[in-house]
Amino acid sequence: MRILKYLFLLFLLLFIAFVVFVATQPGDYKIMQTKEIAAPKEKLFQFIANTNSFQEWSPWEEDEALIATVKNSSKDSLFHKITINEEPSNSSFHFQSTKKGTLVTWQMEGTLDLKSKIMSVLNGGANPVIGSQLLKGLDNINFYLVNEIGNFSIKTNGLITKQAANYLQQVATCAVSDFETKSKTMLQNMISFVTKNNITTTGLPFVRYTTKKSPDQKTTFAICIPIKERIFTLEGSQISGGHFEAFDAVKTTLTGDYSHKEKAWKAARSYMNKNKITEDTAGKAIEIYQISLPKERKPSKWVTEIYIPVQKKRQEPQPETVETVEPTPEVKENLVQ
Repeated sequence: MRILKYLFLLFLLLFIAFVVFVATQPGDYKIMQTKEIAAPKEKLFQFIANTNSFQEWSPWEEDEALIATVKNSSKDSLFHKITINEEPSNSSFHFQSTKKGTLVTWQMEGTLDLKSKIMSVLNGGANPVIGSQLLKGLDNINFYLVNEIGNFSIKTNGLITKQAANYLQQVATCAVSDFETKSKTMLQNMISFVTKNNITTTGLPFVRYTTKKSPDQKTTFAICIPIKERIFTLEGSQISGGHFEAFDAVKTTLTGDYSHKEKAWKAARSYMNKNKITEDTAGKAIEIYQISLPKERKPSKWVTEIYIPVQKKRQEPQPETVETVEPTPEVKENLVQ
């Protein structure tokens, strides 16, 4: 028993000595990693600048790290403040266009927490620990932008009748390039409004376009949530009630990231031209997000339905058919003398 006791005390002393040794080691670090990603610089900048996408590429667990954008310099550099296990660090991304895409450089500098210090001592320095995490983050960005976003399919379903619906809406106008960010914020606002007021919904959120794309590259749209009964709000309210009657439309389904929506719209209009179907410009096109965030995080599995209103084909009046009866030829009797 004494031997076990001495061994335990020896182990405890060694552990305390190790912890003291680790605690006295310099904790400051400055690590840099690079990776070439087959995506344009603008796309990478927009993706990483959006702090809402941090969970998609972060090499840390969700509850370990927080991110905030500090500033950006044109479209070549981006700076973040990342807090890892309550230790703040400075993060910077630099983008350089290449023949195959973009060379991304990710640099971080800060102070290691105790856990990271221990890992650093055991692995021969901060570079194998922090550096491997940066490489993992770059790999995550590459997978998301190249594999997840690049995987999509488009199917034109043909002519359908979109049933009438009541809905709540919030209308806005913004640059086409800002639509995705703007619409997400508005959708969260709509969901909060519906939840707060105990309003019963009857389906999935959708976008209703007044102008898909104007000459000055702007779009006017409404984020809508279908409801059972029509609601009237005060004039000037951000959120108002709406209704549309049933209409004929060409339906097209996009499975994949929203960045491919323009291809889906082109496929729909190509189908209309081929089948001599005329768009109803007085109507408003609709996009319904059948599968999207937050239910599904992988863009390759998102499903968006597009409905373009079309004019009903007029039935040309058929010429009236008049039945005619041929007269029976007159038969003369032969008189027998």
